This record gives sequence, structure tokens and C-alpha cells, in this order.
Amino acid sequence: MSFTVSNHTQYLPKEAYQKCLHGSVILDIRPDVLCSYKAFDVPEVLYCPWQELNQFLDRLPEDREIIVSDTSGIQGREAMELLIKHGYKQVAGLAGGMIEWERDGLPLILDNQARLSGSCMCQLKFRDKK
Repeated sequence: MSFTVSNHTQYLPKEAYQKCLHGSVILDIRPDVLCSYKAFDVPEVLYCPWQELNQFLDRLPEDREIIVSDTSGIQGREAMELLIKHGYKQVAGLAGGMIEWERDGLPLILDNQARLSGSCMCQLKFRDKK
């Protein structure tokens, strides 16, 4: 069931997954270091860190729905506003981002070689490879 926040459509993860199976594309704006370890397992995902999104706009499809995702859903709203400002009509967000996607048990691609460790976000680092 989708809902609207600040005039922007937000999909719950299970609905976003179904949308992706039927042609929507996820735009993952998380930092590369996070995308390397844990990625969405859907037919098409575009990766572009939030800070580089302005330079990536010309590579986004204009004829398909773009579902913006980040880690928790906070920066995604800003990214959606940027896309709409640049003329994209089919834009939605992933409510709760990757955190909710994973919590709902939806498909992921994991690369344990890129897994991070640390007790808080400020101390995250690549795990020692043994």
C-alpha cells in the first residue's frame, strides 16, 4: 500500500519489490561503500551516491518509474524533489530505505568481502579479510 508524504508517493518495500518486477527501477543513492556490501536483488538498480546525483540525471530513464532509495528514507525525499524539479514525472520513494527492505526479508545480494564492521556509523570500516 503506497502513501504520500509531502506530495511524494512512498512505497512500502513489498510493494516496491512488486513494482520492480513489473518495470520500475530502483535508484540507490547510498554511498558506494554501503552498496558494495548489500544491494537490492531486483531486475534493475541504478547506483549513484546522493552527492553525485546532479551529474547522473542524464542517465536516468524518463519512460519508467524511478523508486529512490537510501539507507533509511531520509535523503530519498530530497532526491525525489531534485528529480521532479528536473522534469521526471514517474518518481516515488522507498519508505524506510534499505533498512525496511531488509527487515521485510526481500531479496538482497550480499558481498561479505565488502562487509563493514564497527560499533557505530562513525567507526565503520572494512572487515579484516582472514
